[in-house]
Amino acid sequence: MTGSYSMLAKQMIDNALISDLYAQFVKQLQKDLNRGGVDYVIQNKDPQKLYYEIVDLLSEKLQYDSGQFSSLLYAVDVSETSILKFEPENRSSIAEYITYLIFKREWQKVCYRNDNKIN
Repeated sequence: MTGSYSMLAKQMIDNALISDLYAQFVKQLQKDLNRGGVDYVIQNKDPQKLYYEIVDLLSEKLQYDSGQFSSLLYAVDVSETSILKFEPENRSSIAEYITYLIFKREWQKVCYRNDNKIN
């Protein structure tokens, strides 16, 4: 089940690459990490590694700093309803699912901002 979220997140990254919005996607992600009080700088600009980097970061926050984890979800504006729908298999699956939700929301923000520039 968790593999499907990984694939969906990677598809979003691929869409960002195809549309030349990947740099904006990473910038938005970094901005919301900072707004959420997460003292972290994204290391992997490589799209294939970014997903796993964020999964690892979220796993760490889930285990050691749930306050920062909650603040990040608030800063990104991840829907609480979406989170509550998920039935986790383990901590890793939670991190993968939340990474997918974060990527989904960040991609929506980037697309919305760029659609408004075009229209």
